[in-house]
Amino acid sequence: MKFNYRLLMLAGLIFVSFSCEEFLGDENSDPNKPVTVAVTGQLANTQMQLVDVTGGEFSRYNCMFMQQVEGVARQWDSFNDYVMTANRFDRSWRNIFENNLIQLRTIRSESLENSFNHYLGVGNVMEAVTMLTATDVWGDMPFTEAVMGDENLNPVFDDQETVIYPGIITLLEDAIALFEGNGGDILPGSEDVFYSGDIELWTKAANAILARAHLHQGRYAEALAAAQASFDSREDNMSYTYPDAADGAPWYRFNLGRTGDVEFHPTMRALMESFNDSSRLAMFDVTFDEDHPYHTPTYTVDIVSYREMQFIIAETALRTGAAAEIVHEAYLAGIEASFTEVGVPEAFEAYVSQASIDPGVGNLTLDEIMTQKYIAMFVQPEVFSDWRRTGIPALSPTSGTQIPRRWDYSFNEYLFNTNAPAQDPNILFDRVDWDN
Repeated sequence: MKFNYRLLMLAGLIFVSFSCEEFLGDENSDPNKPVTVAVTGQLANTQMQLVDVTGGEFSRYNCMFMQQVEGVARQWDSFNDYVMTANRFDRSWRNIFENNLIQLRTIRSESLENSFNHYLGVGNVMEAVTMLTATDVWGDMPFTEAVMGDENLNPVFDDQETVIYPGIITLLEDAIALFEGNGGDILPGSEDVFYSGDIELWTKAANAILARAHLHQGRYAEALAAAQASFDSREDNMSYTYPDAADGAPWYRFNLGRTGDVEFHPTMRALMESFNDSSRLAMFDVTFDEDHPYHTPTYTVDIVSYREMQFIIAETALRTGAAAEIVHEAYLAGIEASFTEVGVPEAFEAYVSQASIDPGVGNLTLDEIMTQKYIAMFVQPEVFSDWRRTGIPALSPTSGTQIPRRWDYSFNEYLFNTNAPAQDPNILFDRVDWDN
């Protein structure tokens, strides 16, 4: 969906001052002084904060680890070899907590107090996907005591398995129930950059995020049911399309200002060449600069997408012994959605006519499903979770003997939160709770 990004960013100054590189935070902002304004004035800003960090640092770091892109110059050359200090993650941490969660908790609190039930549901979904995005790279983190201001300056790090994931799932299930009832006196509308207040689409999005959460924890039957209750087409995606070069998408902004720092990865190039995937490769494997044909100013950042859901259906249907036709249909639908997304729908039929891509109903393997999902989800942060869950595709470290499996915490959190864990120089190679 398109939105007036320029006006939104101007309005967003009520809450936060953006940095010149990423629009992702002000080092002088105070997370302990939440600003209370009308829920309608907060929603768009918190949505755009999530879009920007998802399509920005979460995309770049996760997909660099997953060898879809590689750092080749300046500090990115070191990042590519996993030399990343804690302060590298400060901006993303601030975006999640100071620029996003504070506002979401205010939206939810005011909505609950005033029985704005549909707004509360939207706030629930937004907090759920924000915390899911965060905990999947940071593991244990503040959740129940997060952003409490002066009431608690040192929030505990909640356990991912027993506190954070159950909390996320409860938020989503409660949202779905709220969407089924009366919306209240104030309803989401044009300020909603994802769905303009369409509650049917928000229900689908809640199910899509629920599917992702269940999948990470190995609850395949639950993930399958939620994915099947989610998106019917690409038009249902929880996504945002940037308007123009002046307010361009995160990868476009990065490539414009950091030309030569990051490029397409040889690992992904070799994989796509082995499948004769020339049409999508021609869109991806181009010098990462302002003229890149895929990383355009008006790129659409997906928070969660139809193609992801189709691959989840294919995987979980296979794992739970569902009909082979369900597996096959969803697998092909995921691939087709990717070709359409990239802008080369005409190349889909020839691609899947290869036996190496489509071995036929009843013959698909997990390796085939996850490999095609890996390609279809180019620069989507979720590929990092997929690889940690399945080990597909097989990747070799660019340095040392291990590939990172998580992010370090923010240096500021180590510095100021007495409940933060002790710094560990090898933390990038530790595993979050569900990665076992």
